[in-house]
Amino acid sequence: MRHGLMKWREDELSQADVLSRQYRLQKSMEADGIDGVLIYTNHVRSAAVTYLTGFTPYWSDALLFLPVAGKPLFATALSKRVGNWIKSTNPTSTIDHSPRPGELIGKHMIALGCKKVGVVELDHMPGGLIDEIIGVTDVQLVDASTMFAEARTVRDAAEIALAKKANQIATDAFASAPKERLLVGDVTEALELYVRNAGAEECYVAIAPDLQKDTRLARTKGQVELGETFAIRLSIAYNGVWIRRTESFLRTAGDDNLTQLARWADGLSETVDPSLAMASQLATSSRPAGASISGWTLEAPIGNRPLQAVATEKNQTEQSLPYGVLTIQLDTKQGSFVLARPIGLHLSPPTAEGAV
Repeated sequence: MRHGLMKWREDELSQADVLSRQYRLQKSMEADGIDGVLIYTNHVRSAAVTYLTGFTPYWSDALLFLPVAGKPLFATALSKRVGNWIKSTNPTSTIDHSPRPGELIGKHMIALGCKKVGVVELDHMPGGLIDEIIGVTDVQLVDASTMFAEARTVRDAAEIALAKKANQIATDAFASAPKERLLVGDVTEALELYVRNAGAEECYVAIAPDLQKDTRLARTKGQVELGETFAIRLSIAYNGVWIRRTESFLRTAGDDNLTQLARWADGLSETVDPSLAMASQLATSSRPAGASISGWTLEAPIGNRPLQAVATEKNQTEQSLPYGVLTIQLDTKQGSFVLARPIGLHLSPPTAEGAV
């Protein structure tokens, strides 16, 4: 559950930052001959709208329409009772309310003379909203997921700073983990409490309670007993920016070998580039003696979901990314361990583009 109603914090993410992102996507629309981009958002699929507006929606469905020129329209099914709060946390958009947001957006498209509109993740747009739009306009809807992802790849100084803040919260939370840990809840509850108190609005805790049996991470009840080795993943959002961090633990005591693996992962996060071929970068990294990589996954923010897998050891692709999260499974004589770190945060963003 999100931690309270978020506020606009100009010192962390400015309106100029958000306008720059909108402008970059509008230039892509202009080049592709598209009159606007439409994005659906809800509690789970909020990342694209958050990136373009700085606003993190809550439970209700909503639509954001960014025309090729001018101000975006945010249409929500939420009542006007929360309108002032939405306006205060989405200051670059026009806010409108309707029980039929698709119809409202469709009429707005007519007013702007739109003929062709791109939709981010068109295949996942709720059919009811599509019906509302095409019920009032014959605008051509095309998929704009690739165009959005390409505009999204530019490293953004404000976003990187927020990702660093989220990562520091996760790092500090793990450092504060209790030493006495017999049950899952002994650790997960303390970690989530720390993260919430540190200011993160979102925190999901997943655990592999016994790495000797299964290295997969999932939400697990607190009364499950911990094995001799276990791993915990923190997925944290701070001011709309998400990171993950995973650590492996021994239940009873510290271990020098495990400490070396964690330090290796820390060093790796400061050297690898998420936009370059990951397999070759991992192959040339100096791992601790006796450790081998048996699997990895690279996630990044490129669409409506905050983080999604873009490459694995079995599906090795290469694409420009603003930053990423690299999860690695390491096999040693002591067993298998799972570690994850944000990567690309050490890379310098390019010179910021102007905004309209």
